[in-house]
Amino acid sequence: MSQNAHAVALKSALTEIKKTCPDVSCSFIFTKDGNIVAGDPETSEETMENTVRSFQSIVKKEDMIGGLQALMIEGEKGKVHISYINNMYLALAMSKNADATFLRAITHVIVPTVLKLLDSIAPTPLQPAPPKQLTPSKQLIVDTLSGFFIGDSVKVDLEILEHWSELLNRKSIGEVEIEAFSGKATQCKVKEINDEKLKGKGIIRIPEKICKILEVKKGELVRVKPTENEEN
Repeated sequence: MSQNAHAVALKSALTEIKKTCPDVSCSFIFTKDGNIVAGDPETSEETMENTVRSFQSIVKKEDMIGGLQALMIEGEKGKVHISYINNMYLALAMSKNADATFLRAITHVIVPTVLKLLDSIAPTPLQPAPPKQLTPSKQLIVDTLSGFFIGDSVKVDLEILEHWSELLNRKSIGEVEIEAFSGKATQCKVKEINDEKLKGKGIIRIPEKICKILEVKKGELVRVKPTENEEN
């Protein structure tokens, strides 16, 4: 059985789980390395990636005390349960009053049985597809740049640019995408902030004409990330 067939089979299993238990709103399976193996059709890729990114930061700490086997996070409107099954993690988002008995059945019987069945009929163990490299992003406070010779580049703390370079294995970051919370976005060349008084303040200095394009003002938040098409 091919890797794609494995993923399809697991996706079907997750879909059936959601049909059987309406309390489950989101479900997917991923590896400790961050590879998303399969997810139900209604869960967006962005949701899965954000969950994996948050979980990995927890796992790094738990590795020091023997590893993390299960995690439950409860909120006002629901809860998220992540459990370790057959060298992978199963993530389930569910309503606050979800049936605990059914949850145990999913994590201890249904999914392990499906994984064991797939392994028994496949010539090789299940291997997830290569991970998609996640593009880091950061919310920064707008500070406007004005004047005749400011150009079209925005300015960000050097520490942020160096951190992104390390994460993405690039020599440097020369261009970023800026997105306002209204949804408007644009790409700009980026330089480091050279004003000592403004370093480390969590700001992005944006020329006024670009602020007009984004329809943002000084003091507002924008989301900033490296452009994906930039060469290493």
